[in-house]
Amino acid sequence: MKGNEGISRSGPGVRLRRPSSDDSEAPSTGAAPPTPEALFPKLVPRRNASPKAVSDHQRARLHAAMIEACARYGYTEATVREIAALAGVSKKTLYKHFPSKEACFLSTYDLVIRDAVARISAAYKGEPSHERDWAAGLCRAFEAFVAELVERPKPSRLALVDVLLIGPPAQEPIERAQKHFVWMIARSLAQAPDPVSLPPFLIRSLTDGIWFVASTRLLEGKPATISESGRELLDWILAYHAPAVESLPRGAPPRRRHSASRRDSAGHDERTRMLYAAAEIAARRGYRSLSVGEIAERAGVRPDAVTAEFDDPSECFLASLELLCVQALADALRESRDAEDWPTGVCRATRALLCQIAEDRVFARTAFVESVAAGPAGAGRRTALIRGFAGALLRRAPTEGRPSPLVAEAIVGSVWSIANRAAAEERTGQLPLLAGHVSFLLLAPVIGATAAHEAILAEFGNGQSMGSREGLLRLHPDATQLKSIAGGI
Repeated sequence: MKGNEGISRSGPGVRLRRPSSDDSEAPSTGAAPPTPEALFPKLVPRRNASPKAVSDHQRARLHAAMIEACARYGYTEATVREIAALAGVSKKTLYKHFPSKEACFLSTYDLVIRDAVARISAAYKGEPSHERDWAAGLCRAFEAFVAELVERPKPSRLALVDVLLIGPPAQEPIERAQKHFVWMIARSLAQAPDPVSLPPFLIRSLTDGIWFVASTRLLEGKPATISESGRELLDWILAYHAPAVESLPRGAPPRRRHSASRRDSAGHDERTRMLYAAAEIAARRGYRSLSVGEIAERAGVRPDAVTAEFDDPSECFLASLELLCVQALADALRESRDAEDWPTGVCRATRALLCQIAEDRVFARTAFVESVAAGPAGAGRRTALIRGFAGALLRRAPTEGRPSPLVAEAIVGSVWSIANRAAAEERTGQLPLLAGHVSFLLLAPVIGATAAHEAILAEFGNGQSMGSREGLLRLHPDATQLKSIAGGI
């Protein structure tokens, strides 16, 4: 089932399904896969062992087995049978500790995060440094974070990659994990000789950008490629440490024609109609509701035309994701064609893209919500698109100050996360209000915070400032979750 996660074939109405917690119990037409060798020796009853000691030992085995299973097969493909076999326990024992594979995963995730946060927090506190003292702790924390990726790639992959496949049940644990990193960044910036209060949602997006570049390297099996980038990522964060961020303007740009009208227009070929149909079905009913029959009906084609073009509904969806994102980027860049300089062009393209996400729910849901539901294949396609956006940013940026590919990916990943949260919370209508801040994310590391601020004011005017904490808490729902952190520094 590799490459076709959660797909069940049953004739013309092929439908995506969510794999069960234990696929080994599903009917099979072939031989069962071989049982993996246990990571530990077989458990031998000990006469003096307390029930609690035995239980704790079994849970520790299951946590280690979950990490290994995700590293070998990925969360979606790993079965309860394989996890129990790796732990050297029975399935009955696994279910005695956890009601489901998902519960075992989330318990393992909490353990991995707790241990990693402890090590990174210890590095953050560390010994004071006389050089750039206010940022020294953050520098050590970044180095410790990179060390986690390089020295412990398997648990890091579980915490940064596989957790995204869990869906809504993982949202709260992820929020808890990221709050520690948001706090470190916010506290360090507040301790600077010239303290600056970055809006909480902006700090959160920077954290997301770092996690994006980390997760992509883990997904590709190349965590070592980030080993020398701790300082580089820190310098990227510090590029936003400027008073200018506290007085960025806001304003709702005028509405504009978006790709929804293009999808409604006549004259598309059959393949394009299929792609638009897949996106619309996924946006309205969810990725897992896709079927060949529904795509065919909505596109006005025969089911065999769909199967002739695509191996399964998942492949059709991924192609539709790419089409909509490429069209959106092309539309945004078109808005910047007549700009007199690169910063102005970035502001105009940013405003156009945020307006499109706000006005076109099909694009917003497909790109930022349902692409996550598509599992590893969706993550891979999403990564390719973000890198494409980062490449466009690099090609047009001034040579002096042009960021490295890794930093460019972190920048675009942070912007992507803002749109992703808005789409997941059905609050995309607020995105155009953030055009100034998103433009600042893109511009400041390249031309400097002051020049970025001037370009944004010139393009968006001196509208109401969004620098105050309370104003941002009212504007952006995600910031509410961070109010206690922002208020405590």
